Amino acid sequence: MRHIKRTIAALLTAALISGCTGCAGSPAPSEPEPYTPDLTPAYEEGCVTPPFWVVRDEDTGAQMFLMGSMHAGTEDVKYPEYIIKAYRSSSYIAPEMDTVAFRGDMSLQRKCAGYVKLKDGSTADCMGADYDRTLEFFKQKGLYSSGMDKMIPYYWASAASGLITQTAGLDSKFGSESILLKLAHGEGKTIREIEGGEAQYKLMKDIPMSVQLDLLKQCVGDENITAQAESSKELYEAWSSFDIEYFSRLTVYDEGAVTASADWQCYYDMMYTRRQEIMADFISDGLKAGDHGFVFVGTMHFYAEPSVLTLLEEEGYVIEEIRPQQPVTEEQPAA
Repeated sequence: MRHIKRTIAALLTAALISGCTGCAGSPAPSEPEPYTPDLTPAYEEGCVTPPFWVVRDEDTGAQMFLMGSMHAGTEDVKYPEYIIKAYRSSSYIAPEMDTVAFRGDMSLQRKCAGYVKLKDGSTADCMGADYDRTLEFFKQKGLYSSGMDKMIPYYWASAASGLITQTAGLDSKFGSESILLKLAHGEGKTIREIEGGEAQYKLMKDIPMSVQLDLLKQCVGDENITAQAESSKELYEAWSSFDIEYFSRLTVYDEGAVTASADWQCYYDMMYTRRQEIMADFISDGLKAGDHGFVFVGTMHFYAEPSVLTLLEEEGYVIEEIRPQQPVTEEQPAA
């Protein structure tokens, strides 16, 4: 069983991308046109194959596309035409938060920064004996600024995310959110946030301290950064090939390897269980309202139980996977 300890991206410093790459890039129509997807579309050489599903409501005629997103990608990432068509045919897109709008709202950024400041004491008080080593490593890597000493340890872990993705050869500029949201803003497409930046920052401050410290320890030292980068590359490859087996085996933490399993379960419920209920409710409400939408949230929300898919299935919805037939190679003969 593989385990993944995730840190949130450093949203305050995330960069805008200058353009959008894709296998399809024609201008968006003024009115979305209905699109009945082929569940086994043609494989497109050079394009990623993200986790992707469609769910419909026969009573209302609604159709919602669901895509597992990846928060960072490679510079040459290209999305296949069947995903672009799904995006074009939808009246709105729905991410966890609109990161493009967030980066342009300095007032909201300042407000959210307040949520990740310690109410009392300093980061050194939280870290104890680990502070000096952590400080030295962050200074060595150019990650430290004096204001961080009043920030929660989770903020420090977030600050290391850029180093991890860079080491992995990935960049948040080419993550799903950056590409799709930049495209939507450029075309004036409706964007409906499922959570929003403020909700996500409020969530960070309530993460149990033992979990924050565990996560931060995984971001200190070249060996840990390399290990996290290797995991990130592996995750990206699994995402880009819709590797169902990989994500089905993935867990958020190893109960036997953490300092406080009860705190980690609390973290799991905060970051997955409760948020997935919110996401599933958003999709269900849209289906009942007759919407045609395109929802994209972190891929693990479709696999960590109770997953978004499971919650929708419990409501009686049939979810269909959209996945191209992989080309047959000599190394991998047809089944």
